[in-house]
Amino acid sequence: MASNSMQTPAMIQVIPNELWVSLESNDSTMMKAVRASHAPDGRKVDVKPMLRIIDNILLRAAPAIVEGTYEDKGLLDEEISSRSDVDAKLKTLASIIKKVSSELFSHNNLILSGTFKANSNVNQTIIPYGMDCKCTCSGGRDVHATIMMLLNTLSSYSWDAKVVLTVAAFIVNYGHEFLLFTSSEANNSALAQSLAFLKQLRDITDHAKFSKAKIDAITKLIKGIMAVTKYIVELHNLPPESLATDEAPMSNAMAYIPKAAYWTMLSVVICASYIASVSGSEETTELLDLSRLASEGSKILVILKSYKTIYKEYEDEKCKTAYWDLVKTFSSTHSDNMTVLKTLVVAKDGKQHLVGHASKRIHIEELRGKHVFLLASGLDISKEEIDIVSKLYQESKSKLGEVQYEVVWIPVVEKTISWDQEKQQKFEQILAMMPWYAMPEPSKIKAEVIKYIKNEWRFENKMTLIPLDRQGKVGSLNALDMLLIRGNKAFSSLYNEKVESIWEAQQTWTLELLLGGIDNNFSLVLDWTKQGTIVCLYGGEDIEWIREFTKATKDAVKNISSGTRVELVYVGKNNAIKEVENIIKIIEEENLSRCWNDLSSIWFFWTRLESMLYLKMQQCKNLKNDRIMQEVTTLLSYDDSDRGWALFCKGSSEMALAQGDVALKSIKEFSERKDADLFQALSNYIKKSQKIQRCSRIILSGDRQEIQSKKLSSDGCECSMEKCFVYRSCADK
Repeated sequence: MASNSMQTPAMIQVIPNELWVSLESNDSTMMKAVRASHAPDGRKVDVKPMLRIIDNILLRAAPAIVEGTYEDKGLLDEEISSRSDVDAKLKTLASIIKKVSSELFSHNNLILSGTFKANSNVNQTIIPYGMDCKCTCSGGRDVHATIMMLLNTLSSYSWDAKVVLTVAAFIVNYGHEFLLFTSSEANNSALAQSLAFLKQLRDITDHAKFSKAKIDAITKLIKGIMAVTKYIVELHNLPPESLATDEAPMSNAMAYIPKAAYWTMLSVVICASYIASVSGSEETTELLDLSRLASEGSKILVILKSYKTIYKEYEDEKCKTAYWDLVKTFSSTHSDNMTVLKTLVVAKDGKQHLVGHASKRIHIEELRGKHVFLLASGLDISKEEIDIVSKLYQESKSKLGEVQYEVVWIPVVEKTISWDQEKQQKFEQILAMMPWYAMPEPSKIKAEVIKYIKNEWRFENKMTLIPLDRQGKVGSLNALDMLLIRGNKAFSSLYNEKVESIWEAQQTWTLELLLGGIDNNFSLVLDWTKQGTIVCLYGGEDIEWIREFTKATKDAVKNISSGTRVELVYVGKNNAIKEVENIIKIIEEENLSRCWNDLSSIWFFWTRLESMLYLKMQQCKNLKNDRIMQEVTTLLSYDDSDRGWALFCKGSSEMALAQGDVALKSIKEFSERKDADLFQALSNYIKKSQKIQRCSRIILSGDRQEIQSKKLSSDGCECSMEKCFVYRSCADK
């Protein structure tokens, strides 16, 4: 009889039926108390770094819990170790995590006090880091009372923060002990690093063995806890205007979150209690509770998922209606540009101001009656792109500018990507490089605006400029291409439906057309040709070919008695800024030739060539007879060869273009024959060699739908080029 009474406390706490019944109803006294405990003070807690660290712990100890979330186990380690702000954020939450840990420990210590008296084999309990075990109370605290204590402790935090902080306290003080026990020793070092970030790590101690059934039940419940937690965070971090609405479905979803949070905290308390139950006693009650909690969690998860699905459908329907309203606005005639600009630029919160660098602001009304360029880009817009548009913008502001206009940057960010402090800092860094204004909060750009920019303006991550006249009429979608080719002189052509209006009458392939006129590097080259200097523009990324070619050219010039002067200028390679930067350093260190050390000039040179190609593709019906098209195509194809290329220029209109090997052989042959006319000799050799050259390829940035593979050819080749896609990572650029 005494023996039986001694074993009763070892069964730990049974979840009372009243609690299950109360959990089923949103109107129960218990749930009303839960909601009444919520008194947020407006503080914002970024819980995502903490969630990533919790995932990092679970990924090593119990991969099945976060299965499918991360493909690379090293991804989280690298992200955590490379972000100093993670540690700073977690330090601010360390005290509240300890307080929650204390509540969990207090609950389990009270429950286990009877167990200690009844079982002489029990010689340890789990003590959170920094706490002393001094509780001598007997009996057990009601599990609901413990949860209410946690809710009161976390009353000033948002629902997602309450849940994540509770889960973090559980994982670091109980979950990791259990998971370390059930995982292999090989993973312990990775776990230790993650636990150190939470500033709660203590020595790992051995525990009595759990049965496989108990291990499986607790692991399954922890997986449910993590799944529900992530959905709570996801729903809670939806756009504020969605959360504030009284319309279904979001009002229902927000009303349901307290119940999901309560279940999560209940599951944490029970898991902590049963993990702390190290006596090896009867597990039947524990397994029943764990199973029922997991089942209830599955139901909650289904409901949370349905709210997310309904929200997406709800937002899609709203976006669809707003999108067609936007289409109608742009297709209508207006007396000024305000209707269009306000529809497009005003954020979800209704704010009608734009922001510039150094926190400068203007009201959108200041754009009334002005020509405006809308610059759409992602946060990956390059400094080179900004520099070139800045030159055009500043020129328009000068006294020499033929027309003045304003530019407004619209950062296009996917709505599926959360807007965090890191992205805000990136936005501010980019804005600091721009002399114009931007929408102040990219995360508040309306979904229908993003959809319109992508669908109607064919935006695909590549910077786009859209001109609006004083009445809000949209000009050519090729505005950026046209401005790159002719500078601000192209402005009068931006509202002309005929693409050929960009080209001057009887325009031919000349050095002026190739180089443009808004860059000082280009002007210097043109000045040399006017002085009778032969200019050789060359490019590529094969440094050995560059060394051999520049040396051979210099040697050939030395043998000319006529005093012919040759200037070698390295102009880089398309879509390879990082590689080009390294090559420029070598060229300068070894004094191989001149080069454009301004990367913006190099970007401009190659982007202009692509712009010429795109516009010619839309205009030309007989491309074989269009020399500009043929020369541009050939140069772009040579750029993609393995051995570089060279363009010899005499005056403005005499040019000879060759692939790297042909250019090198032509120079060497000239040195052997010692002809008097360097340019003529090179030109003759190149023309002869072109007849036997093989077909080549062109790699262009972006995917332009107007490019037709059957129209592309180079060097007089009669074959059509096959159109395909090349995927390039950021590190390759």
